[in-house]
Amino acid sequence: MNIRKPADYNTLFSKLDKLIAAQLPQMELYCEIGRLVSGRSEKGAAVAASEYLQATYPTAEGFSPRNLRRMRAFYAAYEESPEIMQLAMSLGWTQNVAILERCGSNEERMCYIQAALHFGWKKGKLLEAIDSQAWLHSSLDEQAVSCYTGEKEATQESECNEKDTLCVPRQYPKKPRKSLLYQRFSSLKRRVLHHDYTICGRALM
Repeated sequence: MNIRKPADYNTLFSKLDKLIAAQLPQMELYCEIGRLVSGRSEKGAAVAASEYLQATYPTAEGFSPRNLRRMRAFYAAYEESPEIMQLAMSLGWTQNVAILERCGSNEERMCYIQAALHFGWKKGKLLEAIDSQAWLHSSLDEQAVSCYTGEKEATQESECNEKDTLCVPRQYPKKPRKSLLYQRFSSLKRRVLHHDYTICGRALM
């Protein structure tokens, strides 16, 4: 009868302590934790790291087993694509989780990362775009998407409430040539919002 020896996570725990002590920004911390956990061959490494972090730093948030698995998945997804990882690091964790778990390829993830950075999408608007598969059949006009009222087009300098519509300031590209982002999102207003007119004013009340 083979008896499996308990895994020795002391080295992992020591490295985790150093990361916490470094007081890194959230995305950098989570990426580094993902890297450490990914470096362990044991299936229970994420759970062991989670239990240690929660016991050692009880006031800290975000160290559930599920979130540790997400950190591992985040690092594994972009480990061979440093250019995507660098862009992803500029987003928040909730946005990255939505993109990571809802998209099936790094090409798709790259598209939504760029869009989220360019238009300042929050999680709700990002999920709308992903669920509608906007990256496959739509792209943004060269002028940034504007809010619409029933009577006329109105641009807004402030972001509208996520529950109502996508609303970002009008911007004019310096180069006449369309980027890949614009090519892929030309009908976003129709595909994502599913209607021609949205009353943006109520979102600002």
